[in-house]
Amino acid sequence: ADIVMHATTKYIGGHSDVLGGAIIVREENDWSERLKRVQILMGATQSPMDCYLLARGLKTLPLRMREHSASALALAQKLEKHIAIEKVHYPGLISHPQHELAKRQMPHGFSGMISIQIKGDEANARRVASKLALFQQATSLGGVESLAEHRKSIEGPDSKTPGNLVRLSIGLEHVDDLWEDLDQALSV
Repeated sequence: ADIVMHATTKYIGGHSDVLGGAIIVREENDWSERLKRVQILMGATQSPMDCYLLARGLKTLPLRMREHSASALALAQKLEKHIAIEKVHYPGLISHPQHELAKRQMPHGFSGMISIQIKGDEANARRVASKLALFQQATSLGGVESLAEHRKSIEGPDSKTPGNLVRLSIGLEHVDDLWEDLDQALSV
């Protein structure tokens, strides 16, 4: 690729304490000069502290991603069999329609993001999300803490997201603790 963009706010930072992004160009050329000019004119630079936090996050990124991915896969497999679940959206599952493509694109793991559709209506999905104790209710992803959100509540009444969908960002807590929390919320 000639130009690559990364959001550094999520997994790269990894601790939910920095906002940012990066644009990487393959070589010095007209595009890189244009981007540099925009950066200078707009003041689009990270602070020294943000750079420190991102450098810290990069040091542990491979280890964190391995854990995020392993825990998410284990949870997705259990959720897929849970009686209260209508559908699990996770590319690491063999049942996912684009699993083969995901295996080629993500050979080291499928990330920590899972979306679940809970049997019943929107009110039931909201109830399940509110019953989670270990998962924090928040709109983000990629940090060390596990998060849950009822997506349609965030997007508003014109959302095309199914009302029974809850998005999970799997953190670094022990997978057994996360499963216990999910199971108790789904079983109420």
